[in-house]
Amino acid sequence: MAEHFRRIDPRYDRQLSVEVSSEGEELVGRSRNVSLGGMYFEARRALPIGATVTLRFHIPTQPEAVEVSGDVRWVVNTPGSSEFGIGIRFQGLRARDVWALNRFFQTAP
Repeated sequence: MAEHFRRIDPRYDRQLSVEVSSEGEELVGRSRNVSLGGMYFEARRALPIGATVTLRFHIPTQPEAVEVSGDVRWVVNTPGSSEFGIGIRFQGLRARDVWALNRFFQTAP
């Protein structure tokens, strides 16, 4: 049975370089949108749905990288491209990252 959930956090169009680690493998991609609940990013390789990942990315409102665990919620093949769109749900952002992301979201894209 498909799990249905409702997004409660607004999404912001922001392009960031994102490093993803999953089971000892590294993947680099680019975000398309970000929220306090998760991220949509594109990469040249897909990740399995349900995989636990660690994301690492930099935002201009914080000197340290945001590093957060997450799980892959969905994957799509981007039409006309060799890239895959990957939806990740964050698991436990740190308070400082929430604060910095909120400041980042208030800036112009």
